[in-house]
Order: sequence, then structure tokens, then C-alpha cells
Amino acid sequence: MTEADRELMQRYIYQVVRRLAKDQREETARELEELITDMAEQKGMEEALKGLGDPAVFAGKYREEPCWVIGPEYSEDYRWLLKIVLAAVALSVIVSGVVQGVLQRDGTGILTDVVSSAVMGAVSAVGAVTILFMILEKRKIRVDFKKEFGTSEKAGVERRNWIPMLLPPVPDSKAVIKRSDEAVNLIFEALLAGLMIFAPWLFGAYVFENGTFVRTIPIINLAQWNTILPVLLISLAAGFADDVVRLVCGRYCRTVLIVCLVSGAVQAVFAWIMLKALPFFNPDFIGEIRTEYDWKGTDGDLLTLYGTGRLENIVLLVIWACILIEMGVTVYKTVRYGKEQ
Repeated sequence: MTEADRELMQRYIYQVVRRLAKDQREETARELEELITDMAEQKGMEEALKGLGDPAVFAGKYREEPCWVIGPEYSEDYRWLLKIVLAAVALSVIVSGVVQGVLQRDGTGILTDVVSSAVMGAVSAVGAVTILFMILEKRKIRVDFKKEFGTSEKAGVERRNWIPMLLPPVPDSKAVIKRSDEAVNLIFEALLAGLMIFAPWLFGAYVFENGTFVRTIPIINLAQWNTILPVLLISLAAGFADDVVRLVCGRYCRTVLIVCLVSGAVQAVFAWIMLKALPFFNPDFIGEIRTEYDWKGTDGDLLTLYGTGRLENIVLLVIWACILIEMGVTVYKTVRYGKEQ
């Protein structure tokens, strides 16, 4: 077997096993290598791989899992992401309901609110994730998918235009994106979005008298919340989309780079709108803090910047710095390790 044939075989094996559960990958890779080697000795490597067919469909045979709405190459990521989003939505609803119940010490109407919020959040999550993956699959958002596949007639049917020479190379290990990192980001974003939608009043200072909760002094301007919330959700959605694309692609590539740059630009612009063009912070927060806690403020205390416009500038600069760092890392790793052949 020539070096070129061996590389082509490894490309095919990689495209199959990366779609399987981790506990299947090593054994499946060994079996495939033996199978392909035997077939290649009889009719050549390219013909052997043509005989096995589309690696995404071939991986589906190992999984033996039916796929209907989402095709086999996306179904595993779809189910995994849906579980994460649903868990985050459920957690945000439960947290807001429990905190509201504990603080208000009045269960009237809370259970109804929690159930209705959970149902609405779950339906929205399923719909959003499903539509997102349908778009990703239709547009072949994964760069390696664009190279690997032609046009299919329906999910699960082998693509007629697929040929072994279009298999993308096995990516550099430094170009691989850790799915666990993206899972944490998605959970945080979904949780934050849920809390902002269902219980924005949780963000603030809590006033107690004799161990009994009295009220919350919100740090967010709830009087303008109907205007602020859509801007915040658009910014979170941009970050959410970026993390989904990273999860789906699984490595640094041109698609991840483009989405990262667009998402970062959207987040930067909407952060400016939220903090500078809109009254994001509650203008009465410091006054109420002074009244309730007899707070005088000291030099160097961050809260002394509240209401001066400098706090908004600091928060905005921190957000922009984080966005630029993320962009820089993505550009570097894509150029350095994610080059496509």
C-alpha cells in the first residue's frame, strides 16, 4: 500500500469514526482499517472506498439510529445540543421559580408561572435548535462537508457525487475544538437568556429586615426592560450561533473563522447600543443602596463610578477585549492549524 493510499484510507476512517460514540471509535477504526486494506488489495484504494460509499452514511450503519428531520451527519450534534439547551432552559426556569418562591414566601401563582415558562421555553428551544440545524445542513455550513458531499436526494441516501478524493484531510490535533468547552458556553448562554427573560429582577441587591426578604433593588433598568431585552437577546444569540457552529464543525476552519468574526462584530455593536445608547443600568440603584444600607462609598470602590458613565465604559471595554481575544485566537488557530487542502 502506497503512502497516498494509506493517507486516503485514514481520511475515510476519520470521517466515519468521528461520528460515532467515543467508546466505539477505536474498535471501529481497527475493523475499518482491516476491511479497507483487504478490499484495496483486490481492487485498489479508490475503488474500495467507493464501494463503502459516503462515510456519513456508512457511520449511520454502525449507529443503527434512524434520522428523519436531521440528516445522519448532523443528528448526533443535534440531539446533544438539544439536550444541553433544554437542560439550561429548565435550570433557568427552576432557579427563577425557586428564588421567587423563597424570597416572596408566597406560592400563589408561582407554580403556574413556572409550568407555563417551562413549556414556552422548551417549545422555543426545540424549534430554534431544529430550525438552526436544518439551515446548517441545507447550507452545508461545515466546510469539510462542502468538500466531502455533493447533493443528496433525501437524508440517509448516499450522495451520487461523492468520491474518495474529496475526503478532507485529518485535522491537526491543535485545530480540534473541544466540544466540552462549547457545551459550557452554550449552557451559560441559554441559562443567562432564560434568567433575563423570566427573572431579570434577580440581578441586584437584596433587602432583608430581621431575616425576612423585603424587596430587590435591581441593578438593571427594569422600567426600560422591554427595549433592552431584545438587544441583549440578539447579542446572546450571536454568541450562541458562534458556539453552535464550532460544535458542529469540531475544528478551526474557514467557516468557524467567518462566523466568529461576524458574531464578534454583532456582539460588539449591540454591547455598545445596550450600554451607551440605552439606559441599561438602573439610575436609582446607588440612591436606594445609600438609603437602605447607609452606604457612603470609598475611594477605589467600583460603585462610586455608578451613574457617571465611566462604569459603562469599563464594562464595554471588558466586553470588547474579550471579543477581540476570542477573534485573535480563532484567526491564529485557523491560519496556523486549520488550513484546508
